[in-house]
Amino acid sequence: MSRGKLRALKRRINSTISTMHITKAMEMVARAKVQRAERIWARYRNFLKDYRETFKKLIQSYDFDEIENIFIESPERKVSKTAILVVSSDMGLCGAYNSELLKLAEREAENLGGRFAGYLALGVKANSYFRYRKIKIIKGWEKLYDMPRYDNAEYIFDEIRDLIDNGKIDSLKVAYVVKTSTLVQLPRIIDLIPLKVDERIRKEEYEYEPKLEELLNSFIPRLIIVELLNLMMEAKVSEFYSRQNAMRNATENASNLIDRFRLEFNKLRQASITQEIIEVMNGAEALKEV
Repeated sequence: MSRGKLRALKRRINSTISTMHITKAMEMVARAKVQRAERIWARYRNFLKDYRETFKKLIQSYDFDEIENIFIESPERKVSKTAILVVSSDMGLCGAYNSELLKLAEREAENLGGRFAGYLALGVKANSYFRYRKIKIIKGWEKLYDMPRYDNAEYIFDEIRDLIDNGKIDSLKVAYVVKTSTLVQLPRIIDLIPLKVDERIRKEEYEYEPKLEELLNSFIPRLIIVELLNLMMEAKVSEFYSRQNAMRNATENASNLIDRFRLEFNKLRQASITQEIIEVMNGAEALKEV
């Protein structure tokens, strides 16, 4: 029996053990990060809830005939240049997180047809994907944050607002990954700009100081920023969960491979030992006949 095959198996076992140590460490890092991110996101959702409640109160006095705001959906204004903001990750090793997200974004672009104005790519993976396929990116941001903050969302919104003011786009969809559970994260697309007004909201007349139009012009951009930040936070939490799950699966697969390699190694070694014993016995028998 060839000892070369035994050495090759031994090297594969050692290599797989080293890989398993790396994936286990990465799983532990992802677990620590996701716990911190979950705490931050949970506190932030309370802040977002207050913003949404304030918007509902303001919109009760909104009159489409008297007030016009580019960030609020209007039955009179038709959108014709829709961009898609793709919130991807900066790092890989997170399973199908990015691939499923990018497939969904491309399907949505096809559905928009002539209305599609282009992609806004957030994260290294989205930028690399579109550049490799020579797909035009209106704006791209890479390695902007580890955990998103308000100033990150504000910076992105300012860039989007410039595009709207310059007439390059008039509406925005966001493709990101939502946390369905700790084990399942799914891509989703939502409409962010313009904001949709629920027609079921009971209309009430309030007097505002300053005027309602001035309040909306100041408040709505901030509302969009905090909504965008919420999407970015959920995407980041989903990324950490995806990486944790992917590294745990990789560790389990590596452990299974090691068991298989060791079983094969032991079988080959036993066969080699048996072959050597047979050769020794045959040699002894040959000596007796001399």
